Amino acid sequence: MKNINFTTRRAISRRALLKGSGITLALPWLDAMLPAFAADPKPPMRFIGILNYFSFHAPFLFPKEAGADYVATPYLEGLQPHRRDFTIISGLNHPEVRDGHASDKSFFTGAPHPGSPSFKNTLSLDQFAAEKFGHETRYASLNFSTSGAYSSSYTRSGVAIPPETSPAQAFAKLFINGTPAEIAEEVARVQEGQSILDRVADEAKRLERGVTPSDRDKLDQYFTSVRELEQRMVRAENYAKQPKPQPGVSAIKDPGPGEDTTRFGLMLEVARLAVQTDLTRLVTLYYVGTSKTPSKPGTSFAYHDLSHHGQDAGKITQLAVLERDLLLEWGGFIKRLKESQDGGSRLLDHTMSVFGAGMGNASSHDATNLPILVSGGRFKHGQHIAHDPKNPPPLSNLWVQMLNEMNLEVGKFGTSNQETLAGLSV
Repeated sequence: MKNINFTTRRAISRRALLKGSGITLALPWLDAMLPAFAADPKPPMRFIGILNYFSFHAPFLFPKEAGADYVATPYLEGLQPHRRDFTIISGLNHPEVRDGHASDKSFFTGAPHPGSPSFKNTLSLDQFAAEKFGHETRYASLNFSTSGAYSSSYTRSGVAIPPETSPAQAFAKLFINGTPAEIAEEVARVQEGQSILDRVADEAKRLERGVTPSDRDKLDQYFTSVRELEQRMVRAENYAKQPKPQPGVSAIKDPGPGEDTTRFGLMLEVARLAVQTDLTRLVTLYYVGTSKTPSKPGTSFAYHDLSHHGQDAGKITQLAVLERDLLLEWGGFIKRLKESQDGGSRLLDHTMSVFGAGMGNASSHDATNLPILVSGGRFKHGQHIAHDPKNPPPLSNLWVQMLNEMNLEVGKFGTSNQETLAGLSV
């Protein structure tokens, strides 16, 4: 028999917002948003898809052992606090996608021959789902990238959807409503260290007085996350403005801001807050590489050159710094999903995340044996699922399984030939 909640409390609308001084802030899922007489809450399943342009150095990522008893590789060592919450999958690829860097276009679609002159992409996984239930949230989907020239989300006609590249602008879009002047004023306040929470403080206090202790804990956790994200954005901006040391040689010119590993982490945090507040249930994020990395501030790297290491030990050592830091950002994202409450359980349990690449070996532009990391959802985690790279199932089988986890009852997507990926189901 299902548990039934019966309460005489005043229900709060699922679309309720905190308002103050011309701005609004979305709320997370609270018990008080349930009907007074209802079955236990079952939050919807979310999807956050992450694409890494330069892939990962496979020997530092893939364990030699399959199953749950694998020995952590250099790249997985920093993720071990979350070992039971993610799965690494080797051996997968998209059939008829062998097009080097162009393979990224097909990562979430499975469309063949992306490097051919006549190539036309197909509908990406996130947009397929957005067509089905995107109307249930304020934003059907969100598409982020660390570079405006790269997108991992495609419409039904195969057109790339322009991405948002600024964490600050994404935060303002999602959580600051008002006139353009009011939004600009609020962004300036955040940059000066003043929290958006200060603007909704009175209404927040009134709300907290009228909910259960459990909901008060959720609100406190959520408000803390919002404030921490504001502080991280301000720190990142301030760091970029600081004068750099003079090495006594010609300056290295970066193609952009350079701090894109930090940008990646901030975008993940915006994505987490967006799904926690049910502003959307579908997010894609494209990481296009960086020239600087958090663990070695002030140091510049040529990521593209390092990815084409040709087995040069020195280049691989530098490449590992970049890629370890990137995976640590993803690990921090998993940690925050675990710590966030969602309908009586962890937000991680209702948020599937896949982190992968369109190439298995960037050094040789090989698009087989793709690196795939899956976290969250209702999957069986804590293992290395190793497929035979010479006879693998299509990566699109994973896309079908994830679509079905979102209750879409899909039999086929892209080049799939099964509805599940062996070893991942509970």
